[in-house]
Amino acid sequence: MSFNRIRISKIATVRLSILKGRTGLTPNILCRIGFCLSLSEPSVPDPNDYDENGQEFNRYTLTGEWDKFFIALLKERLLLDGLDYKRDLLPQFRAHLNRGAIMLFQKVKDLMDFYELLPNTGKKPK
Repeated sequence: MSFNRIRISKIATVRLSILKGRTGLTPNILCRIGFCLSLSEPSVPDPNDYDENGQEFNRYTLTGEWDKFFIALLKERLLLDGLDYKRDLLPQFRAHLNRGAIMLFQKVKDLMDFYELLPNTGKKPK
C-alpha cells in the first residue's frame, strides 16, 4: 500500500501546535519524534481512537529523507504485533503519529525535556 498524504486528529494537531510554541520545533520534526516514542510503547494503538479532522501532511514532509527507515520501523512493528502489512500500514502509521504526538505533549514542557526521552540519560545538561 502506498500513500502520500496523511491526516492526523484534531487533538494531535492542537497538541503539536502547543509543542511548537514550547520548543520551537516544527510539527513534522515533532511527529517524527512522537512516532518513535509511540513505537517504543508495547501496546498496539487503535486507529479508531483518532479522528481525521486535523492537519494534513505530505508523507515525505513528515519522514523526509528517512522515509524508508520510518516505514521499515513500522513494518517491523506490524510483524511484532501480528498485523497485516498491506491492510494495517496506513491505519497504524496514523495511529502511531497521533499517539506519539499526544505522548510527546505529556512529556515535553520545553526543549530541555527531550534529554529525558533519550535512552541511557534521563539527566538534563547543566
